Amino acid sequence: MPQATNLVIPNGATTPVNKTFELINPAAGDGGITLWALKEGPISAVFPQITAMAKRSPKGRNLKIKLVMPSSYSDSVTGLTNVGSRAEMNATISVPDDFPETLKADYVAFATGLFQLALVKTMMRDAYPAT
Repeated sequence: MPQATNLVIPNGATTPVNKTFELINPAAGDGGITLWALKEGPISAVFPQITAMAKRSPKGRNLKIKLVMPSSYSDSVTGLTNVGSRAEMNATISVPDDFPETLKADYVAFATGLFQLALVKTMMRDAYPAT
């Protein structure tokens, strides 16, 4: 199993700035959940979080990755920070036991490159399909 570490990901600014999602909790093994948080915001309830969980399925292995990005607002009466709506991405990756080793590098390149495409980024921004 890979060693859990902090994740450094550029933000969406015009001039991107690397942001560090701090490793909060590594998975204890198969079926365990790894948790990272970007500790930016007035309260921990609004920290963006990434979770990952991997386990064996009947036909191979599955990895589920989730990104949750809450919004927040200040209560005009109390001045306290409240959690608002949140954007969420769920990705499930399945690799069957009988999938050829010779195709795995291309699979990884296509899957990770997909999220770098301008069209996909535009679709993700407002959750609209390409038409």
